Amino acid sequence: MGYLIGAAILGIAGLIMWIMKGKKEGKSATLQSIETSDVKDVNELWESMRNSMGDGSFTHIVELKGVAHADSPLTSELAKTECVYYSSKITHKYEKLERKKNSEGKMEEKWVKHEDIVSENKQWANNFGVKDSTGFIQVDPTKAELHEEQLYSTFEKGDPSENNALNVKIGGVSFGIGKKDKGYKTIGYKYEEHGIKLGSDLYVVGDANDRDGKVEVSKPKDKKQPFIVSIKSKDQIVGSLGSAITGLKWGSFISWGLAGAALIAGILNLLKVF
Repeated sequence: MGYLIGAAILGIAGLIMWIMKGKKEGKSATLQSIETSDVKDVNELWESMRNSMGDGSFTHIVELKGVAHADSPLTSELAKTECVYYSSKITHKYEKLERKKNSEGKMEEKWVKHEDIVSENKQWANNFGVKDSTGFIQVDPTKAELHEEQLYSTFEKGDPSENNALNVKIGGVSFGIGKKDKGYKTIGYKYEEHGIKLGSDLYVVGDANDRDGKVEVSKPKDKKQPFIVSIKSKDQIVGSLGSAITGLKWGSFISWGLAGAALIAGILNLLKVF
């Protein structure tokens, strides 16, 4: 019976990977079929549709290539880098003395590693968008597939102060973390920050529309259409999709092959019983 259950699990896993492969193939085909537009072309198309159909009627899937821009950029919390977006995170890594039963059923004390995110902050610059040689168009990045770069990463061992408390100010909020306890010891703190620098090459795919009374690129209403804000190029994204598609295809074949072998073994075992 175990072989048959294993065969079913492997068969379902193969099916899930095959479905995921199909979705990525569809996404790759969609991206390759979209031609790059200039900001000027999008604005001219909007004006044309606005004049003929009125405000709020414009919607068009576009692909834009330019640079990340905002009139009032941000300064990231950790790297102190001028950017249009950043995501900062502080992770506390520590050990706790825990009592657990060993293989002989006896209680024993053991130091167990843990980690907690003690601070997380994400910020977008106001009126962020993409700028090319023909103009600027605003982007509403809400729910976008986001590709960013690492701005900062460091690990500080131990407690940063004698009283085992770290005073942190991030996102305009100041607080303390860490504590002094015989059954608790800090390993250290991991500081990470990712973001999109001002002026970075930017690749954007989404719905150019005037639903909010102005032209901007946002998430398409059709869930099958992609919405991407990325520092990666189109070729890099399509290449990554191709690698994933190949991996999922072979993963499906391997799972189904193992499922077939398990099914045969299970049937042979049942025949032995009878």
